[in-house]
Amino acid sequence: MARKKVARVKDKWATKKWFTLLAPEYFGLAEVGETPANSPELVVGRTVETTLADLTGDASNQNPYKKLIFKVQRVAGDKAYTKFHRFELMREYLNSLIRRRTSKIEDVIDVQTADGYKIRVKPVVFTVKRCKSSQKRAIRKITREIVLGKSSLNFVQFLQECILGKIPSEIYKGAKKIYPIRRVEIRKIELLSEPKAEVVAG
Repeated sequence: MARKKVARVKDKWATKKWFTLLAPEYFGLAEVGETPANSPELVVGRTVETTLADLTGDASNQNPYKKLIFKVQRVAGDKAYTKFHRFELMREYLNSLIRRRTSKIEDVIDVQTADGYKIRVKPVVFTVKRCKSSQKRAIRKITREIVLGKSSLNFVQFLQECILGKIPSEIYKGAKKIYPIRRVEIRKIELLSEPKAEVVAG
């Protein structure tokens, strides 16, 4: 009976086809993994995780700790094309930034980009020493103004400025006028909704 069971398992895998998962175009359509499925329809909606370091081949800075999650949008042949789903910093990296007698200032900001994407952004600011509540409020206000001020960008531009450090850098420059800042990060980005595709009449 054990032999028959093994044979059935082998047959099950023999019917599956492997699909190559590709990052979105704005990440160079880089290969981010493979997934098996009996049919292309079963691949759509699956998610895959990678790091910015693996995606770009650049392991400098915080890239190994920046995690990107993509979701399969469509399949063509043996290629599965993905779209952005979520970005987050790895927990161990965030934990390494926490110090005693310092302040961690977090916020949750919903932004709609110029091309109609709704995104939830979660920035975090780490101070050199513990600051007052009034200073925290002022830093949070500057953070929010900078992030919301980027709503004139399209989705890809906004994503790149968050992930590659331009927006954290601007927050750092603004917040340090209130209180000495040790580090600013975007700890998480979630895609809430996309613009509906226009139906062309004809």
